[in-house]
Amino acid sequence: MNTLDILKELQAAHDGLRTIQRDLSILPPEMVHLNTSVKAADKRFQEIEKNIAKAKVQLEAAERQCQQAVKSEAHARKELKASAHKVQYTAAMRELDEKERQLENAQRTLAETKVAIKSMETESENLVLSRNEYQRQFDELHEIFLAEHENQVVAKDRLTKQVDELGSKLDATTLNKFNRLVQNRGGKAIVAVENSNCTGCNTKLRTPLIYQIKAEGSIICEYCQRFLYLSQ
Repeated sequence: MNTLDILKELQAAHDGLRTIQRDLSILPPEMVHLNTSVKAADKRFQEIEKNIAKAKVQLEAAERQCQQAVKSEAHARKELKASAHKVQYTAAMRELDEKERQLENAQRTLAETKVAIKSMETESENLVLSRNEYQRQFDELHEIFLAEHENQVVAKDRLTKQVDELGSKLDATTLNKFNRLVQNRGGKAIVAVENSNCTGCNTKLRTPLIYQIKAEGSIICEYCQRFLYLSQ
């Protein structure tokens, strides 16, 4: 089997796989809903985890602020007790009032941050439970779905094995180019030339290229880079 024949068979195998994969991806509405729920839960879980991480940073800052406020309030109270004159006492009282307000604000911020973290952690735990239940139901239905499409599953395994076997018969450069084209050119790596046109990109080929294909059996399209061969 020459390289051109291998490439044609490899393309046919890929075409078959694409058809089967498309058919197997058309899921019943209930499975689609469950799959969507799983993805939505995963996305929300990631958002919550990021928010928890940010909140914990804020919690550390609030704890430091609260500790500083406690020290400041204690120092202000000490200064008040040490005040000997009325003017000093009044100023110390105002300072203590201010430090007490700062401490109260710091403690409130600390408490609110802890509550927020606890709420997010609870939501995260419940989300994991819901997500796992969605996944369990999806997997259960998917197993039934695959059993109902057993012939396609078997054909998929056969074609996958055939792709590997055919690929092993090509040199690494040709195989890598073929695989890149399959990925980047809508699944078509090798196409026929009909009426002097590349059927991959619908571009008319120069006459010298047509003669080259006749002589060599296959060339690369100048425009879409696919492998070309003359249709019979």
